Amino acid sequence: MPTTPALTAADAPTLTPQQWHEVTAPPAALAERCAQLMPHDGVLSVDELEALVQAIAADESLFDPLVVVDEQRRRYRLLYEDDRIDVWVLSWMDGQGTGFHDHDLSGVGLCCARGTVVERQMLLPNGATTVEMTPGVSRQGPPGYIHSVAHVDGAPAVTIHAYSPPLVRVGQYRVDDDGILRRDVEHGRQELLDHSIAAIDPDRA
Repeated sequence: MPTTPALTAADAPTLTPQQWHEVTAPPAALAERCAQLMPHDGVLSVDELEALVQAIAADESLFDPLVVVDEQRRRYRLLYEDDRIDVWVLSWMDGQGTGFHDHDLSGVGLCCARGTVVERQMLLPNGATTVEMTPGVSRQGPPGYIHSVAHVDGAPAVTIHAYSPPLVRVGQYRVDDDGILRRDVEHGRQELLDHSIAAIDPDRA
């Protein structure tokens, strides 16, 4: 499995040590409950990842303690991690979305637990597919899966994301000044720190 230097509170000047701890240290009772949902001890398939996030999204008592409503940026809270998987609760409000990105060597499962988000995938030569994700709607993607996710106007949204192997690197797709598509590789948890990514207009996600 590829490795990369760990991010710490020192890398996140906008987050206090307490805020960083809250992001990356899930309550033990919730983590234990999540561990009991794991189907086996190995790397999970994308079908297993999707089934896992569906189960978590269906149990409000499992994810609700980690929901954080923040008008400035979308918020991440770690629910569970070990050497084969990490599971996150994401909270979204109006105007919050990702750019197009992939999860490098990690498979992904995601499920909407509350509110509405839109997932898009690039179409060539231009445009994108659109999938509206309401509570219970889930998606899955293999390593290299390229997509974007953005909040839809209305009530705050909550989504559950699981990555296996754990998310080590993210490829962020951007168009440079010459119109050339670039893939910039970032730490898998960089989005915890990069508020500019969260500020992208969801219509361009």
